[in-house]
Amino acid sequence: MSHQNVDIAIVGGGMVGATLALALSQNLQGFKPIKIALIEAKALDFGAHPGFDSRAIALSAGSKDILEALQLWPSLSALAQPIDKILVSDRGHIGRLKLKPEDYQLDSLGYVIELQQAGQQLHAALAQCDNISLYCPNQIQSLEQAKHSNRLTLEDGQQLTCKLLVAADGGASNLAQQFKLDALDHDFGQSAIIANLRSDQLPAGRAFERFTEHGPIALLPMNDNRWSLVWSVQTGQEQQLLECSDHQFMRSLQSEFGLMAGRFEQVGQRAAYPLKLKHYPRAIAHRCVLIGNSAHTLHPIAGQGFNLGLRSVSVLSQLIQQLLSQETDSDCGSYSLLKRYQDLRSQDTQNTIVLTSLLASSFASADKGAVVARNIGMLTLRSSSFLKNHFANQTLGRFDLMTEGKR
Repeated sequence: MSHQNVDIAIVGGGMVGATLALALSQNLQGFKPIKIALIEAKALDFGAHPGFDSRAIALSAGSKDILEALQLWPSLSALAQPIDKILVSDRGHIGRLKLKPEDYQLDSLGYVIELQQAGQQLHAALAQCDNISLYCPNQIQSLEQAKHSNRLTLEDGQQLTCKLLVAADGGASNLAQQFKLDALDHDFGQSAIIANLRSDQLPAGRAFERFTEHGPIALLPMNDNRWSLVWSVQTGQEQQLLECSDHQFMRSLQSEFGLMAGRFEQVGQRAAYPLKLKHYPRAIAHRCVLIGNSAHTLHPIAGQGFNLGLRSVSVLSQLIQQLLSQETDSDCGSYSLLKRYQDLRSQDTQNTIVLTSLLASSFASADKGAVVARNIGMLTLRSSSFLKNHFANQTLGRFDLMTEGKR
């Protein structure tokens, strides 16, 4: 039975876990590289792996800045489709909002990247890092806690001792359950249907967020002149939309979305998943931290999930790098470091959860009062540069991550 001592063990090799491992692998001049174990339960079959399937995600402008700072953007940029315009509308009503990069001194508002391609690039980079050991497919069978370490026994019998354990194993995190952390849960009563589409209009860098009384519809521009669809419907309606013919599906979508993106001509494989909010207000435990979807799963409206997780990656890696640069005998799993991380991430996490949850709830209502209120809200945002900039800065992820309570 082999045994390895590492500084940090990351459970979950999806987008957040892989990015964190690469961020932490960067060496500080004059300091010994930290040893990292990356533990992933599923074989890395890109395209079929649940974290690296055919879905696409939106990277905010702030996320692109983070990836540049982590020296990861060059390998991903060729795969990314820029978002040059975001068009927000409310079906059947006057509310309209347009976001353009020049309004915020940006080249693009964000980028769309396919998870399968991103995963291949990230794991190719991981394979080049001598201080990262990948345990895949593998998972934790047992965990023993001590004052200065956590001892992990893996499914294949290998043992690891680490100073810090990072849970990046998704919304149903086994580690979160094992540490008995309290979660806040909310069922939105919706399911998201995901598919890739083609229409008779080229995306041309346009992204749409279309609100209907049944739920929001998002269309993102993809490479190869395709659209990435996230269509939120009331729970119980998704099965019919999954089982109907392609023609019937596109006709139903066209009826809800309208002709802003042209006429839909082709749809790929469809999938659906329930939409629920899960949030751990306290995302730290003894020498353990939850990150990404393990700490919070959001409604996909406004595409904030991975961007929120990436901001956490940036803060945690910066704190650990700062510690390493200041102390020769540093403890990256110390309570003081984890408490600092929790304090720095609380406000952004709370703001993002409130924003996405309010948008999901208010824009899914057919109540006349709610309809009037949300359209007045969009008109107000459109006419007030201050409010529009405040809204955009949160969704674009453009603020100082290392300063508490600045916003």
